[in-house]
Amino acid sequence: MLKVTFKKEPRMTGLMGVGFPYQSVNIKVDKKVVGVIHAPNWQTKDNLWGVSFSVIKATPDDNPNCDWKWIHLKARFANEEDAREFVKNNIGDVVERYTFHYMDE
Repeated sequence: MLKVTFKKEPRMTGLMGVGFPYQSVNIKVDKKVVGVIHAPNWQTKDNLWGVSFSVIKATPDDNPNCDWKWIHLKARFANEEDAREFVKNNIGDVVERYTFHYMDE
């Protein structure tokens, strides 16, 4: 089982803090960022939290300079804690289907 850790992104300040009241959360495996729990903001229609992972592309596409892509899970959550639990419980399923692209910090 993979050890998953989380780190909150810095809080937005000023007028940005009005539109982005919550902090998104980086998902880490082996101390490297592999995904994000997206906080709801002024553009989010359903006001729910979402989960995305950065993965290696299985097939090349039109952009030869980029060998990875974002996958966005359909699951949506009412709060950050539910999203964290979902990631912890289902990270194995994501690893079975995809190879993570580790983000630089």
